[in-house]
Amino acid sequence: MDESARSPEGLPTKILVFNTLAFALSFAVWVIFGPSSRAIAKELHLSLATAALLKSTPILVGSLTRIPVGILTDRLGARLVFPLLMLFGATAAFGISFGSSFAQILGGGAVLGLIGATFAVGVQSVSSWTPKAKQGTALGIFGAGNIGTAITTFGLPLVIAAWGWRGGFRLYAAGIVCMAVTYLGIIRNAPRKGTAPTFKVLISPLAQARTWRFGLYYMACFGVFVAATLVLSDIYIDAYKVKPTTAGYLVTTFTFSASLIRILGGKLADRHGARKVVRLSLLASLIALLPVAMGLPIAGMVAAVLVAGLAMGICMGASMKYVPEYFPGSVGAVGGIVGALGGVGGFLLPLAGAQAKALVGSPFAAIAPMVLIIVAAMIVQYVAVAQIRAEAARKASLTNSSDGQSQAA
Repeated sequence: MDESARSPEGLPTKILVFNTLAFALSFAVWVIFGPSSRAIAKELHLSLATAALLKSTPILVGSLTRIPVGILTDRLGARLVFPLLMLFGATAAFGISFGSSFAQILGGGAVLGLIGATFAVGVQSVSSWTPKAKQGTALGIFGAGNIGTAITTFGLPLVIAAWGWRGGFRLYAAGIVCMAVTYLGIIRNAPRKGTAPTFKVLISPLAQARTWRFGLYYMACFGVFVAATLVLSDIYIDAYKVKPTTAGYLVTTFTFSASLIRILGGKLADRHGARKVVRLSLLASLIALLPVAMGLPIAGMVAAVLVAGLAMGICMGASMKYVPEYFPGSVGAVGGIVGALGGVGGFLLPLAGAQAKALVGSPFAAIAPMVLIIVAAMIVQYVAVAQIRAEAARKASLTNSSDGQSQAA
């Protein structure tokens, strides 16, 4: 089937399917330290604070490298860049499985983190094959590859129980190698219109405040999503004394639902515009997470986290609609910046949460930094929209004034 072959809805079917599958497996590897860090810490006699650094390092590396990787993808195309990143991740996961010291595993985790940059690559590939009117929906479907977190939060504890964490890392390495080969054999780059953009053109969006606003919105949904994925297990274990496997199941309800509903977020953005959908979904996330940060009975905790996850997923799907809409010629670069800021949130928020937890003495305090970043994003969007409307009103007033003077003349 030709890459340009489309579903009845006008979506590039094969491009979407294989980019989403590759992203899901890449994402599963990217968060591999979430369920495994306790087992690694126990074997190597590490403190939980040190183990938290293992969780966060791949997130930081994968986030920061999204910017150069996105620019590289705009130049070279996704067909080569995506499988190359997957092979880096597979090699690192396999190497980590033989690690015998914290330094070795941390270094391997830094290399493994490169696989998180596949997000920017997939955004470029999917949007380049998709009609503008359907890009929100297409990117929502692709973004549902976040379900890779559910693969890890649900499946990895079972694998670790059966084969140990080292066996789990080797299994993940084998799976991602198979996906890399499949992607390289099937995916093609979209035909380029005109000459390749220059480096100066590709990086020009970095100078625009709009780019960084979009990144903040994504940090408030995707960054919070990643942070919650990494800390919820510890909250369930420490606050409710549940088993690690049970905690994995509970976190999976959050990651699975948040990932799949990204599709709806993209569709809503296509229909109603990204701005409105992002605003309402951020508000819903805030309302759901506030009581979680204060502590709830476990049934209420699971329900509130599920609602928050649904709102985050809708926001993630909607916020990526901004990128091809406002920056059609630099989707990889801008998608890299937006994705990087989201990922940086996923790195910093768990660390800030650990400090809040130590300061307050409650595991629920780890949620507080997530609440604050959502509030910050809502304030920034409100101010930006007010400024845009004021500028539009000023221009309309000047136009009307000019028209009146012309009629008088």
